[in-house]
Amino acid sequence: MSLLWRDEVAIYLAPRKIALARRARGVRSQVVAATEVAVPSGHSADVRPAAARLAEVLQEATWQDAQARVVVADPWVRYGIVPWPSARLDAAARLTHARFVLADTYGAGLDEWAVTLADTPPGHAYVACAMPNPIRAALEDALAPARLKLVSLQPQLIVAFNAWRHRLPADDAWFVSLDDGALSAVHLAQGAWDRVHTARLSADWQVELQRLQAFGRFTRAAGHVGRMYVDAPLWMRQSAPAASPDLEWLTDQGGETDAAHQLALLQRAYA
Repeated sequence: MSLLWRDEVAIYLAPRKIALARRARGVRSQVVAATEVAVPSGHSADVRPAAARLAEVLQEATWQDAQARVVVADPWVRYGIVPWPSARLDAAARLTHARFVLADTYGAGLDEWAVTLADTPPGHAYVACAMPNPIRAALEDALAPARLKLVSLQPQLIVAFNAWRHRLPADDAWFVSLDDGALSAVHLAQGAWDRVHTARLSADWQVELQRLQAFGRFTRAAGHVGRMYVDAPLWMRQSAPAASPDLEWLTDQGGETDAAHQLALLQRAYA
């Protein structure tokens, strides 16, 4: 079978849950199976419980023999905004520069993490994403017995932002992604990211959202009317405070369930 026509399985890997969706390839590509499972012993400090649970799920024939696209939850990712260097740098030097910026923000603990850089026009700051090296190794070990070939590995914030960017203004706006105990937010200025903010969510996750709103108002340029666009599961939106002039909950038509939200996130991995 040609790889161009091979089925694809999208996987959302988070510390405490896993979601999967299989898409049948062909003239009329469509999702033919979807599920979500909990990882009771999972936590953000170790990918092994989630990888082991994934390996168990992949024993089912439904998820085998396909290409795999994986979205990694933001508790396992670190982001940084890297200024465009004053001197001309090759790809290796740009990566070293990005590691320096990330280390300045998060400390030396990221030395052994895998770092990738987003494509950026010359002269503009670019986004760096860091992910622990054991994640890819654990994923490949879980996928191999199911004959799944890893063709894409992306962090949640990047996938969610790319899916919603058509709904976002180019200037003075926050895009926020909420899920699985984490908040990730990026500020847009002149069509590009200029700030990124991440936080773990407590049971009262609304407090962190309110703090981010206050931070946005405090740093907003005079005369600008900023707005916050939030991508979150249904249960969060239902318990959220009443709509405000500077906050919009992003929703898809007909996607009013938590399962539908997870499926939508997985479908974005195909974009």
